[in-house]
Amino acid sequence: MAANLEQAVEHYRGLAPRYDHYTRRINGIRERAIAALQLRSGDTVVDAGCGTGWCLPRLARAVGAGGRVLAFDPSPEMLEVARSRPRESAAAIDLIRSSAEDVVLPARADAILFSYTHDLIRSPRALANLFRQVKPGARVAATSTKLYAPWLFPANWYLRVTHRAYITNFDGFETPWSVLATLLDDFRVETSGRTQHYVATGRVRPQEA
Repeated sequence: MAANLEQAVEHYRGLAPRYDHYTRRINGIRERAIAALQLRSGDTVVDAGCGTGWCLPRLARAVGAGGRVLAFDPSPEMLEVARSRPRESAAAIDLIRSSAEDVVLPARADAILFSYTHDLIRSPRALANLFRQVKPGARVAATSTKLYAPWLFPANWYLRVTHRAYITNFDGFETPWSVLATLLDDFRVETSGRTQHYVATGRVRPQEA
């Protein structure tokens, strides 16, 4: 089943004001994903599906005054929260209202972060649009929720129920990174059957001429 963008935008309309509070327990894994990008001063990084922008100040600090953060999200309510965040770095931050399938990035990036964007990373069309707009070999890090091992089925049932407000496409919820794995070089996943979290990394494969 394909993701439903209209349904997702409608969900986040009500969630936006409280999203950071509801998701505060995942702050640690988001920090790990940002660290996995190994950002350098002057880099340009994409925050794909940036939501309320929790990652923006952290990405901005990592790329420094000469760097740039390109962030997009289809939800106007989530972007409104992102725009209200205090600027803690001199890095340029571009906020764009768009879906991943349609976004046009204003610069070619060195790295892409996918933080809790399950529907997005299950879309080959969305990933293709992003990957053709970044530099060859651009670093990628993705994190989100996945199912536990099958024998922990009560916990998996709980995950499916509690994530219906955030995910419209549960396809691949066992291994959410499987589409990324076919598109990236040097692909790796850090996770286990006893956790609902993962961090997947890789590099964007050079596009054929």
